[in-house]
Amino acid sequence: MTIVSTMSAIEEKVVELRSVFDRARAIPFSSQKAETIEDLLAISLSGDPYAVRVTEVSALVVDRKIVGLPSRVPELLGVAGIRGSVVPVYSFAALLGSGGLEDRMRWLVLCGAEEPVGLAFSDFEGYVRVPSAQIYPANGEYAKSEHVKDVARVAGRVRAVVSIPHIIEAIKGRCGKASFAKER
Repeated sequence: MTIVSTMSAIEEKVVELRSVFDRARAIPFSSQKAETIEDLLAISLSGDPYAVRVTEVSALVVDRKIVGLPSRVPELLGVAGIRGSVVPVYSFAALLGSGGLEDRMRWLVLCGAEEPVGLAFSDFEGYVRVPSAQIYPANGEYAKSEHVKDVARVAGRVRAVVSIPHIIEAIKGRCGKASFAKER
């Protein structure tokens, strides 16, 4: 007498799922790759889409009065009072070489801790979180600016990611390291 045991389709599926689950849990956690996320500020400069890494910015400020000053640096718009300090404010678009001055410089990103600098622009489009896999090295039309090292794909739109440390170094170079603080 032969006894044949047959499993139902549901029992077979349960066994298969249990096996898959057990194999996945057997992989050490350190070898499981967690997706990293980049936090960006989406902005527009002279109508072009850009992004700035949140980690490179100390504050986002809106509607500050900028008092013009005479300067040898054409990108310097003037100074603004921010957090009890007088901060030099530069045209973000002009520093990137993307056209002339924008009409209404409503927004400022504040950069740097020791010698803060404000970068003024007109259009803030929002805060976005982007998987690192959606950030690529800049090439082609985006590589034209020396301050853009990466591009990010955000909601189907490509944005040039501006390197704030690179911009700050360029400002210091234009003003001269010794006169950087005096330009304020």
